Amino acid sequence: MTRNVMTGIRRALGVIFSLGLLMVGLGSSPVLAEGNLFTPAVTVNGTVITQFELAQRLTFLQVLRQSGDLEKRALDDLIAERLELDAARNLGLRVSADEVKAGMVEFASRANMSPDDFITAIGDAGVQPQTFRDFVRAGIVWRNVVRAKFGGRILVTDAEVDRRIAQGGASGGPLRAFLAELVLPDDGTSDAMALALKIRAKLKTQTDFSNAARIFSKGGSAAKGGDLGWVDTTTLPPQVGTALAGLKVGDITAPVALQGAVALYLVRDQSDAPGAVKGAPQVDYAVFQPAAGQDLAKVQAKATDCAGLDVAARGMPEQALQRQTVAEAAVPTALRGVLSGLDAGESAIVAGLGGSGALVMLCARIPQSTVPASRDDVHTTLVNEKLAQLATAYLQELRIQAIILRQ
Repeated sequence: MTRNVMTGIRRALGVIFSLGLLMVGLGSSPVLAEGNLFTPAVTVNGTVITQFELAQRLTFLQVLRQSGDLEKRALDDLIAERLELDAARNLGLRVSADEVKAGMVEFASRANMSPDDFITAIGDAGVQPQTFRDFVRAGIVWRNVVRAKFGGRILVTDAEVDRRIAQGGASGGPLRAFLAELVLPDDGTSDAMALALKIRAKLKTQTDFSNAARIFSKGGSAAKGGDLGWVDTTTLPPQVGTALAGLKVGDITAPVALQGAVALYLVRDQSDAPGAVKGAPQVDYAVFQPAAGQDLAKVQAKATDCAGLDVAARGMPEQALQRQTVAEAAVPTALRGVLSGLDAGESAIVAGLGGSGALVMLCARIPQSTVPASRDDVHTTLVNEKLAQLATAYLQELRIQAIILRQ
């Protein structure tokens, strides 16, 4: 499979499948090693999930380069989809072949591929076309269930629209954000939410978050202190976008319930989309004070962005690394000239700053948008967010009520 094809597949899934990625090998697995792949793996309300389906979904996730416990993820996803199909049958909903075909076209088009090309690409890794069809069909089914069950119950008031516009528009915040994540698995038997709340209460700085991510996070980004890089917030799951609404650089979300996980997100940086910006810019910068005997030149050589300074400051007092976002005009005179000559990720050693000198790094320049959000767009966003919250709660209810038998 060529690099371009793999890049296209990853793009097709957007950020929903890009948070915390790691390369996952396509070697043998316990699921694939089991004898008869057509024997039941699990029954959900009397409906069988076969070992073959489980092996196929596992391979699909591997092709998509997901991280974490992929066997558990594959099984959890298939169980959820069975519950969603049951809900659709109970509501008398059907998905036509044309709807599935259109969904496959739309999905593949995100990678600038036709469905046939996409199927060929994943087929090279052993994923059957029906696995892709079932995946797309399940998404359409659940969308129809949520709309049918909750569509007429969503009320968004003018006050809510006004409040969201005041917070930053349809997305409730910037269109792009440099995020870090801390992911805790949630299999329904452990109190991941309680642990997330406990961890969240102890996080005071960005360095705290990085250290906690390395210790507790099970996401693929854990080794990097949870850093995900720049993310298009419009492609995030609605519950994540809602949690980020109104946050500033350095803020941490409340715990966010995801499928099979609970996560915390740190906003390291944020900006508006290119082409819709004007007004006075802000600067996001960091000042690193060395420990006794620490070589600033070596720190500078290793830290290629502001997240890298978190690594250098590990184990040091909180004041060793200070990061803030302010209007450019509000930067202290001693630093303004230094920062004006830097691009994002570049740094300079300033002799005498803080007594023994310091490393100053520009994290980002953030233009300020004065383009108001459309009230209709904001209203639609709020409706979708409320639908997503109701859908999550409904799926949890279905799982609690289900009879799930593992073979």
